[in-house]
Amino acid sequence: MNRPLAANENEIAGLRRLGLTENESKIYLALLRMGTTRSTSSQLSFFAHVPRTKTYPAVKELERKGLVTITPGKPELFSPCSPMEVLMPIVSKLDQDAKDSEKVVQSLAMAYESSKYVKRNLPKQSEQFWEMKGRQEILSKLNELMRDATRSIDYSTTPTGLIRAYKAHADALEHAAKSGARVRLLSQITSENSSLAAEFQEIVDFKPIQDTLTTFVCVDSKELVVIDSMPEDVRTDRGSDTAAWTTNRLVVELFERLFDKVWQSIPAKENQ
Repeated sequence: MNRPLAANENEIAGLRRLGLTENESKIYLALLRMGTTRSTSSQLSFFAHVPRTKTYPAVKELERKGLVTITPGKPELFSPCSPMEVLMPIVSKLDQDAKDSEKVVQSLAMAYESSKYVKRNLPKQSEQFWEMKGRQEILSKLNELMRDATRSIDYSTTPTGLIRAYKAHADALEHAAKSGARVRLLSQITSENSSLAAEFQEIVDFKPIQDTLTTFVCVDSKELVVIDSMPEDVRTDRGSDTAAWTTNRLVVELFERLFDKVWQSIPAKENQ
C-alpha cells in the first residue's frame, strides 16, 4: 500500500487557526481523504504521518471537539464528521469577532488621532488651529457650525455625549438635514441613551458603534472640532471642556476618512 503525501500545509494552517493542533489537523484531514471507510489507530498513524503514541490522544480530542466519531470495538474505529456542520460555525464566529475587533481598533484610532489635537497644550490661536474652553462656549460654536452646514456633518460622540448632543444640537442637526446636508451620527447605544438614539434616527442618519472614546464634529469637509469633555456627564450648562477647532485641510480630511471607514464597516442591519 502506498503511503499518501503529507497533508497540505495551508490546510493544516487553516485548521490550526480554528483551534486544532498540528497532529489533530493531520489526522482529521487523513480521515476526510479516506472517505467513509472507518480507520483503526494504526492505519491513521500511517496515513496521517503522526506517531502512533500521539494518534489516539489526538483522536480523543477530535471526538471532544465534535470532528470525529469513535465506534467501540476491538479495535475501535474512527470516522470523520462534516466540516461544514462543525467548523463553519467556528469560522462565522471568528469572522464576527474580527469585525468587532476592527470596530474597536478604528474607534481607538479616532481617539488616538484626536488626542494629538485635544490633549496637547495648543496656543490660544495659531494659524488654522484654535483652542476653546468651557462647555457652553463649545456647544454654542458647534450649533453655529451645524446651522451653517450646507454639505455634510459627521458627528462622533460618547454615550453620554449623545445625551448632551440631543439637548444642545437636535434642532441644529434637524435644520441641517432638512436643508439638504448629509448628517451622520455615530455613538454607542446604552440603556441611558437608547430612547434619544431612537429620536435621532428620525432626523439624521444614525449608526451604533461598540466603543466611541472621543467626541468630534466635521462640517462641510472644511472645519473640525475635537472635544475633551470634563466631566463626562449630561449637563450642558457647565463643564470644563476643552476643544480644538481647526480648518486645516489635512487634519479635517483625516478625521473624515476615519469616520467614513467606521461608518462603512457597520452593516445596515445594525442601523436600528
